Amino acid sequence: MERARRGRAAAGFLVLLTLLCSSLLLNALFLAHYILSPSHGLSWALRAAREAEAVAAVDCSGHGQVFLDGVAGEDGRPGCECNACFAGPDCPLRTPDYR
Repeated sequence: MERARRGRAAAGFLVLLTLLCSSLLLNALFLAHYILSPSHGLSWALRAAREAEAVAAVDCSGHGQVFLDGVAGEDGRPGCECNACFAGPDCPLRTPDYR
């Protein structure tokens, strides 16, 4: 009876030891992936910042606005959405007889 109890205790210890080792191994793998990955998982934020900078650099002659999800320009990048009384690729032309 005592021998069976020791056998179950040893088996339980081996299970716990296996779980502990596998947990440590997985944590080491995840840490290595985090450290070795470029920009540490911030790629979506960097991409969004670059897109926002590109939109902010577009000049609409002071007569329109640019939106990321708006009108596409000639080159496929975001283009100007002109105010109602202006037209053109960067809104320089006043439309005649607009009221």
